[in-house]
Amino acid sequence: MSNYYKTIKKLLAKTPNLSSFLKQFDSYYAHTSPHKKPETLAEHTELVQKKFEELCEIHFLDDVIDAMIHHFVENNFTQKDKHTEIGNFIKKLFVNVVVFHDFGKINVNFQANADKMNNKFFKEISNYVLKTHHSELGAYLFIINHIENDDISILVKDITNAKLIFSFLVLVFSYPIFKHHSKYLNNEIEKKISFDRTKVDELAKYIDCYQFKINPEIPKKINLVLKNTFDAAKSEQSRNNIKNGFDLYNLVRLSFSLLTASDFLASGEYMNDIKIKDFGVLSREKINIIFENIQKTKEYNKNTYQKLENYQFSTLNLVSNDNLNQLREQMTIEVIQNIRKNKDKNLFYIEAPTGGGKTNLSMVATAELLKNGEKLNKVFYVFPFTTLITQTHQAIIETLGLDNNEVVQLHSRASFETKQATDDINNEGEAEYGIKKKNYIDNLFVNYPFCLLTHIKFFDILKTNEKETNYLLHRLANSVVVIDELQSYNPSQWDKIIYFIRQYAHFYNIKFILMSATLPKLDKLRGAENKTNDFVYLLENAKEKYFTNPNFSQRVNFRFDLFENKNIELNELADLLVEKSKQYAQKDFGKYKPKNSVYTVIEFIFKKSATDFYKIINEKQANEPFFDEIFVLSGTVLEHRRKYIINYLKNIDNRKTKILLITTQVVEAGVDIDMDLGFKNSSLIDSDEQLAGRINRNVNKKECELYIFNHNEPSVIYGTDKRYKITKEKINQNDYEDILRNKNFDKLYNLVLEGIEKWNNTDFAIGLEKYEGRIKNLYFDDVNQNFRLIEQQNLSVFVPLSIVIVNNFSENELFFLKEANIISVTDICVEGSRVFDFYIELIENKQSDFINRKIELKILQAIMSKYIFSLFDDSKGKTRKQLICFADIEKINNNFQKHSINDGTTYGFIYLSRYKEIYDEISGLDVTQFDCTDNCIL
Repeated sequence: MSNYYKTIKKLLAKTPNLSSFLKQFDSYYAHTSPHKKPETLAEHTELVQKKFEELCEIHFLDDVIDAMIHHFVENNFTQKDKHTEIGNFIKKLFVNVVVFHDFGKINVNFQANADKMNNKFFKEISNYVLKTHHSELGAYLFIINHIENDDISILVKDITNAKLIFSFLVLVFSYPIFKHHSKYLNNEIEKKISFDRTKVDELAKYIDCYQFKINPEIPKKINLVLKNTFDAAKSEQSRNNIKNGFDLYNLVRLSFSLLTASDFLASGEYMNDIKIKDFGVLSREKINIIFENIQKTKEYNKNTYQKLENYQFSTLNLVSNDNLNQLREQMTIEVIQNIRKNKDKNLFYIEAPTGGGKTNLSMVATAELLKNGEKLNKVFYVFPFTTLITQTHQAIIETLGLDNNEVVQLHSRASFETKQATDDINNEGEAEYGIKKKNYIDNLFVNYPFCLLTHIKFFDILKTNEKETNYLLHRLANSVVVIDELQSYNPSQWDKIIYFIRQYAHFYNIKFILMSATLPKLDKLRGAENKTNDFVYLLENAKEKYFTNPNFSQRVNFRFDLFENKNIELNELADLLVEKSKQYAQKDFGKYKPKNSVYTVIEFIFKKSATDFYKIINEKQANEPFFDEIFVLSGTVLEHRRKYIINYLKNIDNRKTKILLITTQVVEAGVDIDMDLGFKNSSLIDSDEQLAGRINRNVNKKECELYIFNHNEPSVIYGTDKRYKITKEKINQNDYEDILRNKNFDKLYNLVLEGIEKWNNTDFAIGLEKYEGRIKNLYFDDVNQNFRLIEQQNLSVFVPLSIVIVNNFSENELFFLKEANIISVTDICVEGSRVFDFYIELIENKQSDFINRKIELKILQAIMSKYIFSLFDDSKGKTRKQLICFADIEKINNNFQKHSINDGTTYGFIYLSRYKEIYDEISGLDVTQFDCTDNCIL
């Protein structure tokens, strides 16, 4: 898209230097350091503008800003001959947010105060009404200078409602200045953008310092101007006059993102002599290398690209490994062809069957989009589970030929990432600290071209009102975003998910790839600005061509023999499982399933049922041994044990054994295991399919089966999920079987989409129409709070056991643990109690260096995650109350005394000091000691 308006570069070039209009400009400081002379306000303002310009150029943000301004102008002004002039005025406002943001630092007390600038040119005023604050004064000066200036006066002569709209925009764009040192953007900004009567006269005294040419009446009536503007803008009558939505909402957030990021980078450059040069974007040269690598690093991709020209598609119904590989090849070629035919589009679906190589298809699609996208220079992979992130991380590095400086994982278990280059550090004398600081900035701003992150983190960036998360908003522009396992998201949020995807795809030039084996077509949801046929199916008619092909559809046979029994007893279930496992063990399918071996998985809804079944099967084992290994894998099993189990199952040398895996929903998606037989408590239909994806995963065995049974009532967990409600009300058993056997998930999802639209029209629902109302009203907090992918209360439980060092801790983590005196060189285990004590010490040590403390907390976060499991609390808090009975009361009391937090946690964690009474490293939490009646979700 060509620029509609003047570029950021041109607008900044016309901005006069502060020294040309601020009286005594060289007397005002912006920052001080004990190691160098003070940075003047003029120097800091100029440096922030340079950072702002740099970020805009690197991420091609002129187009993004122009697109949103253009949309706003088109909707609000009928005089098309004035559109360019109006748009340039709005863009100048956007730029001047950065220019004016610290003008308030001329506050005499900010300059004079010993804890601020300690500037000897100024004398502090006792009980000063402005205190030492500067953001409010900066916003005031921004408003005073723009509210009725010459630009507006010229424009309003010929344009209807112009004065109201321009005044409203001035006030709205002052908000990032008001909030640039705050943690959050709030609701009802009209209440924030106001000036106490006692301050107005004092604020006005600073106008002359900048030699602004303004109407002298404006300062006198500023509060009246603010009130009248907001009243008019908020009135029902004027809602037809000011038409704003995502455009203005996101312009404010983007302004906040760029202002705070530029300010942070400029301040860091002065304070620490660190000038960031590598912003983690892909050069065209690197994109060409990635495109070459996708064609040669893996033999199957190399063969595919060699056959690309004049490829002939064929029907491959005979079940064989050769045909399976050819089907994967056909899918890859179809993806390439459809990307190349639709390279100008921004919204894509990949609907591929389990075993079809979905991850590889996404990497091929990504490489093709990068190659054909002139300004695309970043990639985000979005997953619902951290296990998927860690699995895909290595695959991306190997397939695309990347190094660790180019890929970052962003999730709670990820450690602090470090880049090797040090050329951004100017002061060699403080190189070690400088490297830490630079790596901190790279982590904070995610300066990596490939970022793998959780869906919670990604959608937070799209709608957050929190400053640190909002830092990343500008990085989304001109990127490829791959969203995997789309079906895992709560249907109550599907309308908001597709709304944001469409808006960001359009305004930010983001290429979205949504993919799953059970893919809900969210584009079918009706709603504001819904565009039909805006999604490209990269695999057209995938159900007919691939899902129903015997090479995929016969991978697992769904069995409903047990389905009519509404509450099968665990003893009966155990007998059947052992019987079927014995029968399957006699089959021989070569090295992937030799004779006298079987891998069986059984999944329960509740941990208690899994625990009870574990005891029953062990009793049977004592009388008549059959299984060589019985593993328990639930959400309460710690990460190191989980990794051991998965690695054991994946090790081909163990394929000669008979294994039973007893699990909960943690294996449904993201766990790369390949089982032979499965048993599953019915829940959500697409969850049943997800477990089927863990059976015969590599399609190299025959006669694999998944038995669906009923034992626990799913409504306790899934009662509010619209998929479950629709299944109960409108899906009979024949439909249920048809959906799973014939992969007809559209039958389910179409009913769910209809249900969402009906539910959105009820009074108590915050559907898309009401949600858009929050966006239009610039209710930043509501926009954030009313869109949550996970609504249940999450409990983080810390188990202070000992974990063996070998295979469980990285070299960097061990170095950190030794430096912190948590372990010695002779230790073979890491004591969880010592890790947690160090965490408390670090949290409470407010005197330590800020950057070092932040880095240490990030490294420690990854280490602590090895000792933490999470549970959803029930609505009555029953799970929390029962766990607290085994927690460290002394730590809870200390936390309460210091921070007045009485939720039974220690800095957000339930610390299980008496874990030996209720926890086992092999099987996790022993829920038999808990009261699991009355809908307790254990």
